[in-house]
Amino acid sequence: MSPRLRLRKSSKLQRKAEFERLKSAPYRRSGRFLALSVAPGEGRFARCGVICSRKYSLLAVERNRARRLLWESFRLLSPRLLPCRMVLVPRRQMKKAGLAAVMAEVETLLTPSGVLIPEPSRPSPQEEKTQP
Repeated sequence: MSPRLRLRKSSKLQRKAEFERLKSAPYRRSGRFLALSVAPGEGRFARCGVICSRKYSLLAVERNRARRLLWESFRLLSPRLLPCRMVLVPRRQMKKAGLAAVMAEVETLLTPSGVLIPEPSRPSPQEEKTQP
């Protein structure tokens, strides 16, 4: 059984200065659904911030959905993240996307940065049957 993944308050960037430092982050990428900035972090775990302004949508419902998708992606990927600081910014295309698509893009954008530990490969069901 896997450990329960929690998104703690200490995992979130909260101060304006923390967000400002990431404006000049060494690793910045953007994809179809989001843009991200990543910097190596001090501490024992990854911390994240989400920026979703009215420029994304005038409807609070749509902005909140985008925030929830990004926070959930971070929460699910956090056990595989090395200590770092990151900011996630949704793009308008995310309005039509589901969690699986958003999480796949976050994973794709983070992989070259070196802060994401590759997921261990699992044997296929056929390989499990042939092993004693």
